[in-house]
Amino acid sequence: MKNSLIIILAFFVGISVFFLGKEKPQHKMHFHGQQIGHENLKIVQPYARVSSASAKSGAIFFIIENGTNLEHKLIGATADVAKKAELHTHSVDGDGVMSMAKINDGVNIEPKSRSIFKRGGNHVMIMGLNRSLMNGDKIHLELMFEKKVLKLEVLVDNKRSEKKHDHKMSH
Repeated sequence: MKNSLIIILAFFVGISVFFLGKEKPQHKMHFHGQQIGHENLKIVQPYARVSSASAKSGAIFFIIENGTNLEHKLIGATADVAKKAELHTHSVDGDGVMSMAKINDGVNIEPKSRSIFKRGGNHVMIMGLNRSLMNGDKIHLELMFEKKVLKLEVLVDNKRSEKKHDHKMSH
């Protein structure tokens, strides 16, 4: 009886050690085949566009990947080439007219998610450009979150294909 109890106890201890000792599979997030880290907040695929070399404004687009367990809020931006940089978004009214507006309350980035800043959606509007911008020029952009600032270099890329819109637009 004593030997049976020892064998049963040893069996359960062995099983417990086996399962407790095994590493739990690490959860990984995937977005369209792209993996992001768990402990980071990063900006990917940034680029800027201007309508012409003499333009006084332009827009910056990117993807924010939040691999953290915390919500982050983007509250503003600055750019070395502009007097002013603002978070903007587009909306379409019932008549199909697209308009652009400043985002006053910031943009929340949920944990383990991404937020896409794209043409026809959220973007950083740069206004009062202090120099001409051509393809390949670099813009130093600072994205201000509530708890941190991310600094990045953005290339002007006016050749990126854009969606075709067949509706009116006002700014």
